[in-house]
Amino acid sequence: MSQKQTRFLTNRNLSDLNPLIAGEEFCAPGHSFGPAVRAYTLLHYVISGKGVFYTDGHAYPVTAGQVFCILPGQVTTYTADENDPWHYRWIGFDGKLSADFFRLPPVFDCPEQFFPAEESEYRLAASLLELYGHLFAGERGGNPHVLRVENYIRAQYMQPVKVEGIARALNLDRRYLSRLFKAHTGCTVQEFLIRVRLEAAAGHLRRGASVTESAALCGYEDVANFSKMFKRHYGISPTDYK
Repeated sequence: MSQKQTRFLTNRNLSDLNPLIAGEEFCAPGHSFGPAVRAYTLLHYVISGKGVFYTDGHAYPVTAGQVFCILPGQVTTYTADENDPWHYRWIGFDGKLSADFFRLPPVFDCPEQFFPAEESEYRLAASLLELYGHLFAGERGGNPHVLRVENYIRAQYMQPVKVEGIARALNLDRRYLSRLFKAHTGCTVQEFLIRVRLEAAAGHLRRGASVTESAALCGYEDVANFSKMFKRHYGISPTDYK
């Protein structure tokens, strides 16, 4: 039988990386969870044992010392090994920096120090920021144009944003900027903008804003288009999500 401990956290609405839920589980042999969809980023760190993470039609073996990363709107299943079932800790979070986790592979190596058995939301947030620095510091420091585009979008997503305007502001050719951004983030500038807007909209809905208000606050004048994009991203309508 699996032994599971879920820590229900207080949502402190921290701006950068905001812990929402955390926990730990010693899984029984063959224990499986899913298919499931989350509205936040969720990381599982495998302390011991092994299993398989399924997403986007692929199966990824995961062993001790590795993390499998579940992204908002992603349909996933994960199953413990029959002979050596995994023991893992997890943490779910949102925040403006969470969009960068879309740039990671589904499974990656990571030190255990970033996944403490700690109940404080602020301590967990501090660990997430340290993990963020470990994962992204070198890459982001080497690509100033990409970082400027991301920062601009996070600051201006509620306004009309055009790739052409960003390219002009940076004095770069639009096609060059598009290729550069795609190469370093794995998504287009437009896809990143949509992701940031919809994650912000999800936060407004959770805080009690109406669908119309959430759309307007995130730069969508057309509520029908907003609803279509939201459902495509999260798998449910904004009304159902609310």
